[in-house]
Amino acid sequence: MTKTSGQSMALRKYSDYLARHGLKSTVQRDLIISEFFKSRGHISADELHAKLRETHSSIGLATVYRTLKILADAGLAHERRFNDGFTRYEYYAPDDTHHDHIVCVGCGAVEEFENTEIEKLQERVAAKHHFKMLDHKLEIYGLCAKCAAGDGGAQKK
Repeated sequence: MTKTSGQSMALRKYSDYLARHGLKSTVQRDLIISEFFKSRGHISADELHAKLRETHSSIGLATVYRTLKILADAGLAHERRFNDGFTRYEYYAPDDTHHDHIVCVGCGAVEEFENTEIEKLQERVAAKHHFKMLDHKLEIYGLCAKCAAGDGGAQKK
């Protein structure tokens, strides 16, 4: 599936969510969503707001927070907290596959990974406990090679 068709599906899902909840699409929300969909990785509301302020000074931080909350509630964003005190958001397109994260506690680097063996193991554990798994997240915390080697990378972002 192409990036464009994935974003089209996401925009339909967003529009459907707004309609079901009696919310309106606004120019500011549309600008926020467009910038968020372009961002890759894990972005905080403050970081997204700073990007938007470069070209759209009228967009307030509270509007960014509310829009990200709507996207999370609509299933188009995942909230992530990587033990650094910040909530970050990750775009989750309707056609995305699940992935997990490795987080460096030294420099804050976040790497995404997919592992079918881990996924199958989690499903077996849930089934063993007669539990229907709906979602999960796996975050592994440690030191990246640079921080482990003491190369000065161990400074918090």
